Amino acid sequence: MRARRPSTRAESTRCATRTTRATRARRARAARVARATGRRDDEDEDEDEGRGRGDGTRVTREEIERAANARGLTLETKFYGPVFKMEARRMRTGRGEEGEADVVATHDGFVAPPPFGILHMDSMRVYNSKVSERERGKMRSTFGIAILLGTMSLLEGAEAGCKKCELLAIDDGNGYAEKLVRYYGRLGFETVRVVGENGLRDIPDLLVWGGVGTRMNGDVDALLAKWGGVIRKQLSRD
Repeated sequence: MRARRPSTRAESTRCATRTTRATRARRARAARVARATGRRDDEDEDEDEGRGRGDGTRVTREEIERAANARGLTLETKFYGPVFKMEARRMRTGRGEEGEADVVATHDGFVAPPPFGILHMDSMRVYNSKVSERERGKMRSTFGIAILLGTMSLLEGAEAGCKKCELLAIDDGNGYAEKLVRYYGRLGFETVRVVGENGLRDIPDLLVWGGVGTRMNGDVDALLAKWGGVIRKQLSRD
């Protein structure tokens, strides 16, 4: 069935009213999430963008770095064979040496090129305690910092020929696991299986991931297009 454009002013008004109500409902939901999890409204806005589509062209390393710089951050990637470790560091404006206090987020995993073609995302940590209140406005949201690091690792995986990205939404028994699965689902990942409910079949996953939770996969190219679109939107606003 094709969508029909409003043919009268009254219909247009009703459509606008429905849109306004939907917007208010989304903002109310964001406020409830913020109260429950400590996340801010701008994180919800970034997450809504994360569900959008890219413009069809692959985001570049330079664009990711520019987006990081606009937030007062620099990104650093180190490889140890197939294993990578990424850091988001606070940009230094003085002569002081960089230290661990300047690291506000880390991300690690490994790249397994074809014939495996897998990007393994092991961990993503954002240290809110290292971000001052004055810096929060510029850095905007922990979600945005995670997107920068995640997109950079996706780019590394894509350039190595990887087609699949895998992660484990960890279940620490604190009741947050279900929200984490929904969060990654909205980012573009799909559930594969629950690790910890299958006895001996779970041993390989337990050895690889070191814990229980929900195994999820994503398409590297699709995720890179989507998350790259988020970064380009951020750059257009800066």
